[in-house]
Amino acid sequence: MYRVVKSLLVVALVFCLVPALVSAQTLQIRVGAAGATDHAPVFVAVEKGIFAKHSLDAKVIMYPTGVEMINGLVAGAQEVNVMGSVPFLAGVSNGLPLMLIGHLHGDPNRTEYNDNVSIVASEKSGIKVGDIKALKGKRLATPFGAGGEGYLIGVLAQNGMKVSDVTMLNVKPSDLVTALRNNDVDAVSIWEPWASTAVIHVPGSVRVIAGGCQGCYDPGTILTTTKVIAEKAELLRRFMVAFAESQQWVRQNFDAAAEINMRWIPGVDLEIMKMAIRRSVYDHRMSRYTRDMYAEKTIPYLMDQKRLKKVFDPGTVIDPQFYLYAEKTAPQFYADLPPIPEAIRLK
Repeated sequence: MYRVVKSLLVVALVFCLVPALVSAQTLQIRVGAAGATDHAPVFVAVEKGIFAKHSLDAKVIMYPTGVEMINGLVAGAQEVNVMGSVPFLAGVSNGLPLMLIGHLHGDPNRTEYNDNVSIVASEKSGIKVGDIKALKGKRLATPFGAGGEGYLIGVLAQNGMKVSDVTMLNVKPSDLVTALRNNDVDAVSIWEPWASTAVIHVPGSVRVIAGGCQGCYDPGTILTTTKVIAEKAELLRRFMVAFAESQQWVRQNFDAAAEINMRWIPGVDLEIMKMAIRRSVYDHRMSRYTRDMYAEKTIPYLMDQKRLKKVFDPGTVIDPQFYLYAEKTAPQFYADLPPIPEAIRLK
């Protein structure tokens, strides 16, 4: 009788342990990223062993553009992307099965977000810090159709100016610093690390304004597809917990995170990287502002610029379940962040 009872107890113990053993199994995840300073949480999670700590075998796939990254995600080359808002919204407008599960960078308690974009002016332009009106009649360079253009238009509008008040030039990011240094343009509107590169490498240049566009909403995104959500929910839960830990590590170790970035992003000085990495808010939480500000600000702007085929309800492509899971099961990784008021929390 004792042997029978003992055997039953052993069998019961094994069955009790099965869920724990299954959950501890390492899962493979592929993450699409690019050479941008605010992609630091991905690089940190790899190098600091944070993905591995959460039983994830992560492979980072680097892409040169958002369009290629979206194509890779839809084709199944990776399960998750970290990227900007514009390719995400354009993809949804084109009928792609994309879902937003969190922010790469952003602030859930604000109705505007453009912290990683700046306008930098040359010394010869005579434009001073904070003097937006002085942009009138000047030559301003930015990559057309990207976040820098929308930011510039928004900054001009909130200061009572029109696009016709300036001469806008279409210049790709890698050429902006040279154009400013050679006085081919008076100012540039661009994201990091190019804005900080201009400040450091163009003698006498000034950061006229950083962020501060009340009509702009352009947070970073964490994307997946409806297929991955249906088939790999546990993978996404683990990823979001790991990402929360990595983002907190970045928030608390900017300089060390900048050094890690150096091994993933070529051609940027460490001094610039340390400056640039501080220009984003590393918080993956979403709120009702995510949905509402896309609808009120970002989508209308993109429609006006003919970047979207049609208007859609952004609430239909936002799934907060994975960030909410991470917040509930690992609250320590959010302890240094301000709470989201109940009135704007996503459920």
